[in-house]
Amino acid sequence: MKRLLIAAVLAAGCATAPQPLFVEGAQGRLHVYAGGEGTGTPIFFIHGGGGSLTQWGAQLGHFSRSRRVMAMDLRGMGRSWVPVDGVYTLEAMVSDVHTVANALNADRFVLVGHSYGGSVAAAYAAAHPERVAGVVYADAAGRVFATPEQWDRYLTALRMDKPEFVRNAYAPMLKTASEEVKAAVLGAVDRTSVEAYAGAIEGMREFDVERAVRAYDGPVLAIAAMETPSSFHVQFPDVPLRRMEGVGHWLMMERPAEFNAIVEEFLSDVDGAGGQQHAQ
Repeated sequence: MKRLLIAAVLAAGCATAPQPLFVEGAQGRLHVYAGGEGTGTPIFFIHGGGGSLTQWGAQLGHFSRSRRVMAMDLRGMGRSWVPVDGVYTLEAMVSDVHTVANALNADRFVLVGHSYGGSVAAAYAAAHPERVAGVVYADAAGRVFATPEQWDRYLTALRMDKPEFVRNAYAPMLKTASEEVKAAVLGAVDRTSVEAYAGAIEGMREFDVERAVRAYDGPVLAIAAMETPSSFHVQFPDVPLRRMEGVGHWLMMERPAEFNAIVEEFLSDVDGAGGQQHAQ
């Protein structure tokens, strides 16, 4: 724990005590939230591209009543530092997650990854299965079907005008969201540099999500809101699925009570299978 540095008070919506922390990562400080207590298996939340740990506010408050909870801002996002090496690959994200887990003395935990964070969770579980008690894919992404030319056009347009590009791309995904949720989601992306946002997306180009998902044989669950050819639950129909109808991509923010109840059921199964004996 000596690698942790106390920071300022956590942004509104992210539970109360304890205060947020910074972990010294290999390429810069990583903004972390850690709290909660209880005998349940710890849970580690990973936000999507251009997001921040504050998007898990309702989950951090809820689950901290029964177990340890952890969340982090991915490198270059939220309040985490831009990495010195400028690298945003999934391997780099996995390394940061592992650094945070070790700094927090989290021996074994359930990962919950939203959107791009689902890919980070899959990659981490494949690399460190002994640390993962289960994985929840929250409206996660699968393989992105695009040609090299389509990738190049997409990233070029993003880098030319990120705010306009993001607002056009996010409009259908935020159609059912409240103005408060829309502002929180778009504000997080606005505060993320174009290098970090585009770098994370570009890291998906060569990511073999099929290989990563199949490498982990522990408990998994997909929670789905939207459906596209790139949706995780479409590409992995054998993964147990719970749907949330009439809700947008940021399902955990739009309908937190429903989302939390689904995750609670999954955690109950994990705890009952013995995951709680690893909690610290």
